[in-house]
Amino acid sequence: MQRFIVILLAVIVSAVHAQTQAASDGAVRAFIKTFADARNAHEGDSAAAMYSEDGEWLNTGIPPAVIRGRAELAKLWSRLKGHVDRTVSGIEFPGPNIAVVRVSCQYYPDTGTTGLHHEVFVLINENSTTSPNWRICVHQSLD
Repeated sequence: MQRFIVILLAVIVSAVHAQTQAASDGAVRAFIKTFADARNAHEGDSAAAMYSEDGEWLNTGIPPAVIRGRAELAKLWSRLKGHVDRTVSGIEFPGPNIAVVRVSCQYYPDTGTTGLHHEVFVLINENSTTSPNWRICVHQSLD
């Protein structure tokens, strides 16, 4: 009987963890979509508000660039033109309040560049796992 109770508890804990993981996954995907929508609407303040206070965007291009802080990020996202489709290709949760999100970006000619590019977002949950408030800590363009 004791063995049955232990197995039952393990199944319940596993099911609760899977539900929490699925909810977090959905919240992170929605967050990235909201960011993409703000970027494509050229709403720099809205896009920048999704970063932590000292969040940063890193570009590995030539020349490399690092933009830090919401005020500078708002300027960046306000001046970019065109449309970019972002698709989440993977999410990892190395901790309960951290998400690493891999994104594929399809750039169109109206942006000044074309083709498929990739990004990584490191998100932090500023509240808790029960009430997510995701913010971008680091956002890096990979190519």
